[in-house]
Amino acid sequence: MNGPELIRQMNRHRVLEAVRRLGPVSRADLAAATGLTRPTISALVAELLTEGWLEEIGPGGSSGGRRPILLRFNPRVYLAIGVELSAAHVRAVLCDLEGQVLARHKERTRGPDPDAALRQVAGAIAAMKATAPPRSRLAGAGFGITGLVDREQGIWRYSPHYPGPERRVAAELSQACGLPVTVENDARCLALGEYHFGEAKGSPSLIGVRVGNSIGAGMILDGSLYTGTDSGAGELGHVAVAPEGPRCACGRYGCLEAVAAAAAIARSAVRQIAGGRNSRIADLVGGRLDEVLASTVIAAAMDGDPLAREVLAEAGRYLGMAIGNLINLLNPTDVVIGGGTSRAGEHLLGPLREAALARALPYQARRVRIRLATHGEYGVALGAAALVIAPLLAPPAPT
Repeated sequence: MNGPELIRQMNRHRVLEAVRRLGPVSRADLAAATGLTRPTISALVAELLTEGWLEEIGPGGSSGGRRPILLRFNPRVYLAIGVELSAAHVRAVLCDLEGQVLARHKERTRGPDPDAALRQVAGAIAAMKATAPPRSRLAGAGFGITGLVDREQGIWRYSPHYPGPERRVAAELSQACGLPVTVENDARCLALGEYHFGEAKGSPSLIGVRVGNSIGAGMILDGSLYTGTDSGAGELGHVAVAPEGPRCACGRYGCLEAVAAAAAIARSAVRQIAGGRNSRIADLVGGRLDEVLASTVIAAAMDGDPLAREVLAEAGRYLGMAIGNLINLLNPTDVVIGGGTSRAGEHLLGPLREAALARALPYQARRVRIRLATHGEYGVALGAAALVIAPLLAPPAPT
């Protein structure tokens, strides 16, 4: 696209963005806001109304003369599906173009078989399609996965939780579900969800840290998602924070995941209970300590259990050490904590924030905001939906 058609598409985008920004607005006010002529505004608005991007909502106020018809953006002109596959769960959302969630889905995974896991993902997409209102237009599905991902090629290269060869998951799921599918790393999806739909919307520099059975970071720097040379950036879970600590699943010692991921939280609690500490955690699993999960520890902490709170605080401090180093390195405006373990709330976030700010240099730390993800455990799924939504609303590019 170039020449007159590119100019027309750029003007169309200006009109659409002006309506989104200004809210209910008249054609005359659009002309004033965009600098476009009234005939151009009339033609572009007619096109956007016909396609469903805009809606007329009735007359506005007038200081004299005929009252103008007001226009607003229609966020449900298209809907999008976002799905997360973590080590333990499949989570999915159906949402509109403004990130308003219309339906949710959650189920536990059934083991490390990637084929079975992808069947669950396809089932979750189908479940979201089934909840869409009649005559809805689905733009596609985004898929956030743990591990190394090549978004451009649609390839899932590696996951510690689902061993197997590389596979073209975007094409597989697209064929299974009948929708275009875009794939990305889960932590990067978390960052995208916050950037587009969270309290940190539009933040110029944002780090999304996903804490669950694995730990990763998605980084938006100067408004752009940073993926690294081979799409491998953000492996925060393999930063060393305890050199004399336990062995990580990657084979190295002292990684953040080995002391602060969900399995490490459960192991720490079990070890101390086995050593004689009393805890509500044991009661929650009927004394079967092999059934203790991070969610068990979180539930006990919410009930006021001292050991559970100590364990979560220790994990939070380790996370804070790593995040403090990221603050020194990248000087972000916002750090957002999401993933399943973020359900611990301030039991995790308080010690994390304290340790991060203690580790960060005062100048780099003076403006950073460290907070929980806006959309809780569905933050990755919503960010996956943003993979579909953002291109629909992006300005046109020359071709």
